[in-house]
Amino acid sequence: MDGSLDSALGLGWETWLFLSVLACLTLFFKFSRFLSVRNLDLVLLFALVPGTLMTMGRAGGVPWSAYIWLFVGSGLWLLRCLLDLGLTRRPLLEPNLNASGLLCLSVGLLGLLLAETVILPVEEGAARNPAQPTDREDRPSVAPGGNSPTVQKIIKNSPLPDSLKQERPHVIAGRVIAVLAHLALSLGLLGIGWRLFDRPITGMSMAACYLLLPYTRMSLVDSGQLIASALIVGAVFWYTRPALAGALIGLAAGWVPACLGLVPLWLGFYLGRGALRFILVAIGVVAGCFLLAHGVSGLTAWARALGARSIVEVGLLPHYEPGAAGSFWASIDSSFRLPVLIAYLLLALGTMFWPAEKNLAELIALSAALLAASQFWYLDKGGALVMLYLPLAIAMMFRPTLAVRRPTASAFRRRTRAPSVFPSP
Repeated sequence: MDGSLDSALGLGWETWLFLSVLACLTLFFKFSRFLSVRNLDLVLLFALVPGTLMTMGRAGGVPWSAYIWLFVGSGLWLLRCLLDLGLTRRPLLEPNLNASGLLCLSVGLLGLLLAETVILPVEEGAARNPAQPTDREDRPSVAPGGNSPTVQKIIKNSPLPDSLKQERPHVIAGRVIAVLAHLALSLGLLGIGWRLFDRPITGMSMAACYLLLPYTRMSLVDSGQLIASALIVGAVFWYTRPALAGALIGLAAGWVPACLGLVPLWLGFYLGRGALRFILVAIGVVAGCFLLAHGVSGLTAWARALGARSIVEVGLLPHYEPGAAGSFWASIDSSFRLPVLIAYLLLALGTMFWPAEKNLAELIALSAALLAASQFWYLDKGGALVMLYLPLAIAMMFRPTLAVRRPTASAFRRRTRAPSVFPSP
């Protein structure tokens, strides 16, 4: 199977998938509460795996069944995120491993992940990624600035492995960004659990779950999705600072336009409590990204080489037809896609006003819901951009009761001592 994970992991993808499922069940399944929401969430985490596997390494057209499976999985997560709004109280469910074991596992997994990110061949990284943009699948040699003597000198003198120095400059930059994004996502989930959930072990559980899931290795070097996802996780971590959150959400929307729907939701979260600061910064950053993309051609080439998605391939502009292998909507009249776009717009605008007084739990759930819903209208590889909402889904899955977490309550100015990572017996 082209683009499989055999060469990178040293085992077949069936065995690798089985080990991933077994590890998640062993660590997080609540055997004493079989019919719990946590157990349902663990099953849902793997709902999109068959569809993503059917899209890996497809040189020809991707079967419709793959996109149908991805849409069904995205729909299930959309429904789960909306139902989370009614779960006001969440029982405290500890993982099946203590803090020391989770920390050791997370550090080891992160080290393997970062090492694989550096040594993975370029062609295999693109082939295994279900969300690889269609117009970049067959052109791995596009290298903006690749002939620049200055760039070549910097690469030669950099502390990079020799195997990576042989690659093109945009490949090296993309791998470095992917490494930083994986690190930021792991630390971001740890920080959310530690500072916002008041449970360091919950943060370790979320980081370990993120590193164990198959989507993380499928999209190992997709710096486009990883950057946007890391920015959104950072916005959640700094939710008490509207201007900073606006900058992060604006950057995510400028990098991957599927994140544009988050702007009205977060504006509604801050209504009366920093909304003006948030919207001015967010709109300013989005507008700045748009102007740079249309005014600086060299910068645009670099951004696209590093994984950024354009507003054209998202499908928000007319006169763009995706490749036959790149979209569920490729062979369908565009008039059938318009109601989906309208429904998404109504959902995004509706989240601005409902619920009226949002707390942090509702913000996380609705952010994940909007990103999952964007898969239905996303034109190029819609349904396959799982990494956009996966970290938020994990945070929603592990969150405690967060009714008191609102924009006016700062998580960073409390005088109480933060709980220890390794509490004494």
